[in-house]
Amino acid sequence: MPVTCLRKACVRPPEVAKIKIKIKIKIKIKIKIKIKIKIKINSNSNSNSNSNSNSNSNSNSRRMGTAIITVYYWPFS
Repeated sequence: MPVTCLRKACVRPPEVAKIKIKIKIKIKIKIKIKIKIKIKINSNSNSNSNSNSNSNSNSNSRRMGTAIITVYYWPFS
């Protein structure tokens, strides 16, 4: 029986390795973008906090983010 491939079975093919590397690079780029956005938000909130207390509370809400909560109420019959 002729041997067509001399590569070990336990070694992953280079195509798979390239795909894995591309995925890791994309994840790292997304993390860097998120960090940059957080730094911009924090720097904006720090500059706004120097103006007055109202802007300070607004900057805190920007830093914390906002959430919309929907409450459904069904009256009992």
